[in-house]
Amino acid sequence: MTTNIAESMNSCLLAIRKLPITSIAEFIRDLLQRWFHDRRSNARETPTFLTNDADQHIKDRVLASQRCEIHPIDYDRFKVQDQWSEAIVDLEQRSCSCREWDLDELPCIHAMAVATLKGKPINSLCSDFFTTGWLKQAYTMVVNPVPNPEEWDIADDVRNRIVLPWKKKRLTGRPKKNRMPSVGEKRKQQSCGNCGQKGHNQKSCTNPSCSIGKPAKKARGCSVCKKEGHNKLTCPDRDKAPDPSLAPHLSSDDTDTDDEEVDS
Repeated sequence: MTTNIAESMNSCLLAIRKLPITSIAEFIRDLLQRWFHDRRSNARETPTFLTNDADQHIKDRVLASQRCEIHPIDYDRFKVQDQWSEAIVDLEQRSCSCREWDLDELPCIHAMAVATLKGKPINSLCSDFFTTGWLKQAYTMVVNPVPNPEEWDIADDVRNRIVLPWKKKRLTGRPKKNRMPSVGEKRKQQSCGNCGQKGHNQKSCTNPSCSIGKPAKKARGCSVCKKEGHNKLTCPDRDKAPDPSLAPHLSSDDTDTDDEEVDS
């Protein structure tokens, strides 16, 4: 058993989990209404006997089935050999020893090769669940919209009933937003950006810094002595540096005037 259907619905409801329950129910109803309408329309527009996925499955395996060697065993059982292995096909039991036909209920390349030899339609080897007719029946139900609440016919005992809030003891800490993994599902572990190992992050990493594959950081030098390892606040030569506030601020025009006076 898998939880693919539940996971697909959870991904659609991820953005509305914080809404009230009535809003969530209305969103689910509208979502199912659109899904059923779209799939019902696609089923009506499908011209083939099989669904699009099943028909593509047959087309992808036609060329490989033509390269198989067939050796009859009896009227319904055949030994079929392809490029990699061999299998026993039983048309009466609708089975193949490769187990692909048995599990998917769509013919494998061995069964398709035998059907071509016997002149039997390949579509007849597929399960009825892959036909367009069954697809139309799956979406015949119509999801109707909810009428106006003012038009609802509510019984008096239901209208006068007082519904109290649910008594639940709230646990300490922040409520969880992420889903709980299923049994046997492997959770993706976080990898450290420093050492590359899993199970911790860069902030809680206790391993020495790893510079493999990372560009080395350029050390910042002191703005006073231009040496590395300290800054201008901790520089031992800070007192020897000239004070920029005491330097003369002479413009280029003043310098030119002084030069002219010296020449005169």
